[in-house]
Amino acid sequence: ATMDLVNKIIGLSGKDDTKDLMRYLGSQEQRLMKAKEQDLHQLLAHISPAQHTLGYIRIMHALARESNMKDLNVFTNLAASLFTEGNPNALKDEKRNVYKIAREYTKISVMTNPKSGILPLHSAIQKICRSTPNLLTPLHSGYLLLCILSKCYDTALAHIEVPKYEIEPRKTGMTMKDYLTYHYYAGKIYCVMKEYEEALEQFQAVLTAPTEAGLSAVPCISAVQVEAYKKHLLVSLIRHGKVVTLPKQVTNLSVMHRCKDVAGAAYENLKSCFKKSIEELKKKVDGEKETFVKDENWGLVKQVVAAVTKQSIQKLNETYATLSFADIVKLSNLKDEKEAESRIADMIEDGEISAVISIKDSMVTFLEPAKEDEMELAMKLKAKIQEAFLLSNKLREVDYKLQTNPLYVKKNMSSRGKDSFDQGYPAAMSEEDQLQRVLEKSKVDQ
Repeated sequence: ATMDLVNKIIGLSGKDDTKDLMRYLGSQEQRLMKAKEQDLHQLLAHISPAQHTLGYIRIMHALARESNMKDLNVFTNLAASLFTEGNPNALKDEKRNVYKIAREYTKISVMTNPKSGILPLHSAIQKICRSTPNLLTPLHSGYLLLCILSKCYDTALAHIEVPKYEIEPRKTGMTMKDYLTYHYYAGKIYCVMKEYEEALEQFQAVLTAPTEAGLSAVPCISAVQVEAYKKHLLVSLIRHGKVVTLPKQVTNLSVMHRCKDVAGAAYENLKSCFKKSIEELKKKVDGEKETFVKDENWGLVKQVVAAVTKQSIQKLNETYATLSFADIVKLSNLKDEKEAESRIADMIEDGEISAVISIKDSMVTFLEPAKEDEMELAMKLKAKIQEAFLLSNKLREVDYKLQTNPLYVKKNMSSRGKDSFDQGYPAAMSEEDQLQRVLEKSKVDQ
């Protein structure tokens, strides 16, 4: 019986038209779901992920649903072969099943060997999104998680630097959790790379995602949003010396207040002490160290403390042409001249100030910031305009689809005349509708 199924898959896979194969695989779905793990392994051993991709996907999907999978290594090896060798068109046609396989693959890779899972998931993303690079799929958040756990941040940049403004939950099985975790992980990666403006943008996407009110009219926030709130606060202080206000057009104040309450007093105390003396800030940070370490934010908190000194030195750069190390120590509340020299050298290396150090004279000469090449600036501006134009067209397309969606129209009509807690969202809006609408809400300010 096993070989009959194998022979049928091999025979039908040779045809240009896949309708017969898909019809046959559909008729065998219950049989595959009831099959034992070793029987599914035997089936997969007789077919090729490259030549019989559709059949391979259906069998792997049945294997991924096995609640008590015994041989995890076999599953990850089989899934990796599917992602790297599978036919791109077949992977795209069966993407919902591929995503389900990938979820299990990611979960196992996280527990066993995160780094080994990066290349196969990258391959799957490239094949499925080759004609739609701006499409966000369930594969992306898992891929970023594996990159973070493996400390392969540069590898992840190739994906997160491409804007993701297409979401197709009904076609991809994309969930709100996938959306939130993708942007949260992207923000964490940008933090490691010290690209703080980009990190803030990603955390903003998490915080401005639509939410529903519960029975008590209290917004149902995600744990991911709470963590994004904490990091948004810290990165704001590092980059701007104050907490960046989110665009009012897309911000649910009730959500922000709820995140603030859940985040706890440690972060609010840090914010309130930021503009005070460095000694008081350090004392407050040391007192709350256990909380920050537990939240895995200790590294960012230390950068917040360092930012106070950096911003003080940057103000000197704007005011003075030349200063001695002794003057800098006094004006920036540093420990000694050695620390002043070290801090300024680091800031010059990181491009945070323009200055020249004279070790012989123990002096620092501040310079005018180097002006960006006009041609390079024009090219960047042109690229930004093109990106904004494409995004504007996409938003109009999404808005049209949403406004003409019968389910949305019905829900919107039924909610008219009622007070809606969630700022214009129908009270009964499903997760899929939230994801469709999130494109407009999260990009209004751009």
